Amino acid sequence: MKKNVFALMIVLVLVSMVLSACGAGATQAPAEKPMKIAFFVSDLSNVFHQAQAAEAQKYAKEEYGAEVFVFDGKADSAVMTQNVDQIMAQGLDAGSLHIWDYDAVKPAVQEALGKGIILTSFFSPLGDSGIPVARSDEKGISFAMGAEMATQWKAAHPDKPIVMVELGWPNHTEVKSGRTDPWVAGVLSVDPTATDLGCLDVSKGTDQAKQVMTDLLTTHPEVNLIYSEASGQTVGTMAALTQAGRGKFENGKPLTEIVSSVDFDEVEMKQVYDPNSSLKLSMGLPPVETARGRIDLIMDIKAGKVKPTSQPAEEFFYKAYNVSFWTMPRADAVTWLNTQFGTNVK
Repeated sequence: MKKNVFALMIVLVLVSMVLSACGAGATQAPAEKPMKIAFFVSDLSNVFHQAQAAEAQKYAKEEYGAEVFVFDGKADSAVMTQNVDQIMAQGLDAGSLHIWDYDAVKPAVQEALGKGIILTSFFSPLGDSGIPVARSDEKGISFAMGAEMATQWKAAHPDKPIVMVELGWPNHTEVKSGRTDPWVAGVLSVDPTATDLGCLDVSKGTDQAKQVMTDLLTTHPEVNLIYSEASGQTVGTMAALTQAGRGKFENGKPLTEIVSSVDFDEVEMKQVYDPNSSLKLSMGLPPVETARGRIDLIMDIKAGKVKPTSQPAEEFFYKAYNVSFWTMPRADAVTWLNTQFGTNVK
């Protein structure tokens, strides 16, 4: 009798163990695979894009457990088009795009959306795709720089009329609305009588900017406020001014002109805070905040907080900074640069 009772107890224990194991297996969901995200940059040789790409990989992994694959557009529209095709070819789940020619990638974008791949755009709305857009708040900073430059010039030279010029991309919609037009408006808010020579095309980079600036100084030597709309162009702009014996300040006061730029970096740091250089302001685009914003936007779509597409496309703006000789102390600029770019500026 005792043997039967003991045997029955063993059977009951074994049944209980089996049932527990089955129950645990029934309630345990399979682990979710890490999300794979394509992160496009227009040109990885640019320090801003290098920094935001690195931050995107780090942030996505730490915050969401996601993998980020960086795609370099190499400042070439054909390469960017090929990169879009790779999103599907490599089985990625999402992409934050930076594209110059939407017509070339439209079929691939539409196919990816049809397959449920999450897509967003950086800097510019992507044609009629309706995918959400992550942008930097360039408009506000451009206006502020224009107003500050006009104020400083008039204080130093009340008898010299303001003559301004912009060097950039005259036909680029987002550059025009985020940089050129608001900067001009900022200048005119201080001096409505200022003369605008318009936006000159230096889209091919440093060498073209130097030549355009050299030619301009011959035809319009009276120009005194200059907005060079990217750091690469500013290298050429400042070289032309120096070659012409200009580009000069004296103890923080303009002698020949005031120059502002975009893409504040370690190179521009030296000139902005040099009291004898005429480069005195630059729009600081923060790679850390920008990268995080681009990743967050994708995750918000995944979570249903943002629609995958809409007409017109939703735009989300992330902070930009006015790095100015007059209004941002050098110590603050050093901290900003080291934090955003991982530099070790003293």
